[in-house]
Amino acid sequence: MARKKGGMSAGSLIGGILVVLTAMVLIVNLGLWKPMSQIFGLPEINDLSQLMPGEDSKVKPDVKLGLKEPSSKPSDSNTRTNTPEATETPSESTQTPNGDNSSSQEQTASTGVPEGALSPITTQQALDRLSNIETAVPHTKGYDRKKDFGTWQNSGQLCGYGTTRDYILKRDMSDVTMDKNCKVLTGTLQDPYTGKTIRFQRDTYETVGGKQRKTGGDSMSVQIDHVVAVNDAWASGLWKDSRKGDRIAYANDPEVLVASEGEANNVKQQGVNLVRDEALNGSKTKWQDDTPSVWLPSNKTYQCSYMAKRVYIKDKYKLSMSGWEKAETKSFLAQCVADGS
Repeated sequence: MARKKGGMSAGSLIGGILVVLTAMVLIVNLGLWKPMSQIFGLPEINDLSQLMPGEDSKVKPDVKLGLKEPSSKPSDSNTRTNTPEATETPSESTQTPNGDNSSSQEQTASTGVPEGALSPITTQQALDRLSNIETAVPHTKGYDRKKDFGTWQNSGQLCGYGTTRDYILKRDMSDVTMDKNCKVLTGTLQDPYTGKTIRFQRDTYETVGGKQRKTGGDSMSVQIDHVVAVNDAWASGLWKDSRKGDRIAYANDPEVLVASEGEANNVKQQGVNLVRDEALNGSKTKWQDDTPSVWLPSNKTYQCSYMAKRVYIKDKYKLSMSGWEKAETKSFLAQCVADGS
């Protein structure tokens, strides 16, 4: 019988795959993978479980097997993505009308800040939407941050272990590294609020005498800020019993969140004066170079996008504005439009 030339039998193919897998297992066990990955630019693998397929294998950011990722998955840095947290909220599309995303690309180029921090609508669109926002006196009492809004939820985008905080850090920073549980370890933030470049390193600890002691890192150097602060959201609508179901979703909505310098986030606090007397004299705030009622980032190239994003969020969640807040917002956005910002 004539032997077929060329090709490969199924047995040979399976045998070859087994040889490759066996070699990979030996390399990982012997600790040789890490130096090889650094030389050849391969993904870091610290545990054999990372080689095994699972339900979360398609979204695990620290395992790259050269497969085409689904379009819904965020890239490693500076990519705007609709996440399950966002789609579960009472929202509308993050695209601008008619599906035009060119304004977001233009904002990124002009401001130099992460795309995820930018407003999904233009300043003119924000000015137009301002008329949809109800004017009301803020409801400033009865607020409990943890009880009413909970803590960070696990993100469906990060293998079930990473939280919303990790997702925003991954989205807004560059050069991000993560552990096998999708926790962000390091990265670089181009801070939208100050314009500074910040190197982030997650806190590390060791156990000594049954107690944990910090050994390095500075997790608080980069914090996750709610552009419309949780307290503001409560005071402008989420205090109502009928809105109880929206609170945890709001606190974890990526469209509401940005990674920012920790100090700037601390100064901003609630981001708007909820009491009229404070809004008139500003004497009880630490804000500088701001409008009397609404806090503005010191990074002036981001101010117009920031103010437009506030309007987008308040419109999305049907939150109100005080009379002075709305008047200031309108005046500021009108100037942005006039300046072409």
